[in-house]
Amino acid sequence: MRFLIIDESSEFRRVLAGMLRGSWPEARIDEWDPRQRGKPSAILASERYDMVLLDSHPAGEDGIQWVSEFRKNVQTPPMILIADHGDTHVAIQAMKAGAADFLRKTGLPAQRLTRAIEDALREHEAHHLEISGKSAVFARTAPLDLKRIGAPVHGDAVAIPGYRTLRMIGEGGMAQVYLAERVHDGMQMVLKVLDPALRRDATFLQRFVREYKLIVSVENEHVAHIFDQGFSGEHPYIAMEYLPGGTLATRIHEGMTSLAALRLTSQIAKALDAIHAHGIVHRDLKPQNIMFRHNGRPVIVDFGLAKDLDSNTNLTRHGEVMATPRYMSRSSAWAKPRTPARICTAWGRFSMKC
Repeated sequence: MRFLIIDESSEFRRVLAGMLRGSWPEARIDEWDPRQRGKPSAILASERYDMVLLDSHPAGEDGIQWVSEFRKNVQTPPMILIADHGDTHVAIQAMKAGAADFLRKTGLPAQRLTRAIEDALREHEAHHLEISGKSAVFARTAPLDLKRIGAPVHGDAVAIPGYRTLRMIGEGGMAQVYLAERVHDGMQMVLKVLDPALRRDATFLQRFVREYKLIVSVENEHVAHIFDQGFSGEHPYIAMEYLPGGTLATRIHEGMTSLAALRLTSQIAKALDAIHAHGIVHRDLKPQNIMFRHNGRPVIVDFGLAKDLDSNTNLTRHGEVMATPRYMSRSSAWAKPRTPARICTAWGRFSMKC
């Protein structure tokens, strides 16, 4: 890893360098004083850096303008803007200019800096693979260290024909969740095996069958892919892609920068726009139902309560509310697809927690 730190304060450059070496001991770190040396355009064009950490007011100039200028070169590495102060408005301007993230200097923890850099690097790599055509958008497999995932499978695990259960990921009152391998090609995925009592619930059975039909009609990088759905004896099951990046709920709890929250909001809004274009309303959008792929891209999961606006089927009784109360809209506007702008407004509260 090679970093370039652009800041006129030698003390702050030293602090940042110490944080970086704590996470990347072998990193090469170059420091640049913009007050003495001006704009580092030449060195950015001639040297290969993995990441640039830039003061928001280098030598009294506008750091956002510097980012915008540097990002005109497609070879420019991701850049994180670091400011003495700033608000969401500044973060939005930084994002529009092409900054990978926006951090505040005061009380900046090493863990937050490391997380921002890792996220920026993953996003940068995913973007370049996509535009180069070297990787399909829906790359659904990645090397997995099975010992780090879940727990060993118990002997009483339900056997699903065509799948080999590898690890137990989770268990609740309604389902058991396994990391599994598809026998015919060895592809690893999640196998969600539901309580057999649910099959005797006519309404659940209709929702279960309909969920698969709804999702397979939407091919979008931010929507979870379901490979299979069926029954093994009395056990309903779903086979879907494995999402190793955890949930948005966890990331909010750990803390997010304003710019990271804005970027996620934009990506999720695009996913909802794609869903709505197919006449589908999710109806249970919440942090727990947004997970992350290995490349850091957010993915919407759990369409069990989704509504197909083009269907005459109505599985919700009059006066019945189907959603998670804390994350419901304040009005009945969810009855119609929202535009991305309205979704961003609704999701704005997440950035307030960052």
